[in-house]
Amino acid sequence: MRRTLFVTALVVFGSLPCRADGFAFEVASPKFKVIIPGIPQLKMDVHPNNATQPHLRFLGTDEPYSVAVFTPTAAAGMTPLECAGAIARTLAARPGTPPSSQILKARLDGNTFVAFYATPLAAGVLLHAHLLSAAGGTHCVEVHATRVSIQEDDLGSWITDLDKASIKPD
Repeated sequence: MRRTLFVTALVVFGSLPCRADGFAFEVASPKFKVIIPGIPQLKMDVHPNNATQPHLRFLGTDEPYSVAVFTPTAAAGMTPLECAGAIARTLAARPGTPPSSQILKARLDGNTFVAFYATPLAAGVLLHAHLLSAAGGTHCVEVHATRVSIQEDDLGSWITDLDKASIKPD
């Protein structure tokens, strides 16, 4: 049922124009830029667990949104597709994540892939998007964006925004 709702929303809302505002963030090493239309520009700080887990790079939150940037080390020369596949295969094993059959995956462009799903909250749902790619031939890139939602029409705008998101290697 949920999957049907997501697919229907993708078809219906996929052609709507995105809002002019947007989130953009550049990482210096490995060098890449993340763009997510529809999410406001968040102040990004070093992830609080970066000292002990260096792949946890940056975190920004401004309710109802949050964005976290991760750069796990990749095998030499891994492509964006290979990184996306490797990360996507691990999502369902993470705490609070639904089974793989309830995680929708898509290719957004030649460098950017997305996996998204919703998890229940007491008064709504938490919309998740994992933007996946590679950078510098040395790292995979995962950008985990979330949005707290209490209105059904938030799903349509979330999907539309994701359709225009990208990770661009520099």
